[in-house]
Amino acid sequence: MAKAKKLTVFERGRIVELHKQGLSQRAIAAEVGRSKKVILHFSKDPQGYGTKKSSGRPKKISPALSRRIRMAVRQDTGRSSSQIKAITGADCSPITIRRHLRRKGFKNKKRLQRPRLLQRHKIARLDFARSTKHGTFKGGRKFIL
Repeated sequence: MAKAKKLTVFERGRIVELHKQGLSQRAIAAEVGRSKKVILHFSKDPQGYGTKKSSGRPKKISPALSRRIRMAVRQDTGRSSSQIKAITGADCSPITIRRHLRRKGFKNKKRLQRPRLLQRHKIARLDFARSTKHGTFKGGRKFIL
């Protein structure tokens, strides 16, 4: 289950005032619009509320690094994850970058392996088109391009 947002400064002040007025935790929760549990935990230790360090493994990719990775992909979609790592200076593996991009909605597709279309290829194609400009179908009917 997802965590709710922390109490704002305004909500904290409101809880303290309502507590001084002698309202019950249930009444305060209804007035503020938050759960009874959060009111209970805040009223037990108002100074210590929200100061507990979050447990768990820290993320390898920070929000700033995430933006740099996505910008590098948008600039050139043909880059490999190793190239993206080198460009962004990420301190993680290429697999982590691929996983991150997949979570952000990018699909990894392998590029088709084709030779580059050079100027001589373009000229050869034009020459071929000009030479076969007038031709015939198998049935003997003529066509003009």
